Amino acid sequence: MAKRKRRTFTPEFKAEVVLEALRGESSQAELCRRHNLSEDQVSKWKQQFLENAASLFESTNKASEDAAERIAHLE
Repeated sequence: MAKRKRRTFTPEFKAEVVLEALRGESSQAELCRRHNLSEDQVSKWKQQFLENAASLFESTNKASEDAAERIAHLE
């Protein structure tokens, strides 16, 4: 019996599906049928998206300041 290959999805596809689900233009069940996905998978993607959404608005200066401070300390 041949094993089924595991599907992989690009981050762009995941974001597109999640945004479509959050817009509410169609039900999550309909969205899953259209893209041949399980509802659990879409729910996990939505949860990951919402948990990490705040990091999009964080200042990148903070990270560069921390890196510069670390480099100065190492030198």
